[in-house]
Amino acid sequence: MYTVEKTFLLGVVLVSLTLFVYFFFRKMKLKVDKNLILGLSLWVLLAAFVRVFEDAKIYPNSFFTTSPGIIILFAAIFIPVVLVGIWIEKKKKIELWKTLVVTAIIPTAFHIPYMKYVNISGALIILFLAVSIAGIMAILNKFLKVDVFSYLAFWAHMFDASATFTALTFYGYSEQHVLPTFLINVFGPFAMFALKIVFVIPVVYAINKYSDDEELRRFLLLAVFAIGLAPALRDTLRLLMGV
Repeated sequence: MYTVEKTFLLGVVLVSLTLFVYFFFRKMKLKVDKNLILGLSLWVLLAAFVRVFEDAKIYPNSFFTTSPGIIILFAAIFIPVVLVGIWIEKKKKIELWKTLVVTAIIPTAFHIPYMKYVNISGALIILFLAVSIAGIMAILNKFLKVDVFSYLAFWAHMFDASATFTALTFYGYSEQHVLPTFLINVFGPFAMFALKIVFVIPVVYAINKYSDDEELRRFLLLAVFAIGLAPALRDTLRLLMGV
């Protein structure tokens, strides 16, 4: 259960690491593009596997397998991987995003044999909701005309809401964060969707309106995307594994 203090600490760590990575990207003159979304997504997936394997008692409980330690750990690994990827791109002409994809896929694949497929139907419900929402958003976007970074930033949080809603409504799980727990106790699990809409849309709007620097705008939206995708993947994997 996340206390107010732990939630605050997690927020401080997230903001600090986001700023650190942003200035690192600026220093390295890295472009935030669509390919980077793929590389980052796979790294978030790897982190989700590590976190869920701790939930399943396959990995030991420690500072670096739970929040906020796991965020620090993966940031500490991600930065050197990016540096190696930059070197490979310069020497071998292999784009950075390909290095990010390979270095995430290989360790992720090692987790697959240890997976437990306890609740496939639950995971499928989450994916059905997430894909359906993506489809609705795609239709609406014909009129709204938002870019892919804004679209994915919002969708990742709706994916997270879908995972929480499914786990709480059908499978008896409980929410761990303070504000969502309060709202869910009052309005039910569907409140997660409303909470995401109320908070994420203004954040995405503000980023687009007030970020004059295109690279900063994309980076902030990518950060919002990752913050939503991480718990969405963790909750989906947890439900799938029955932990």
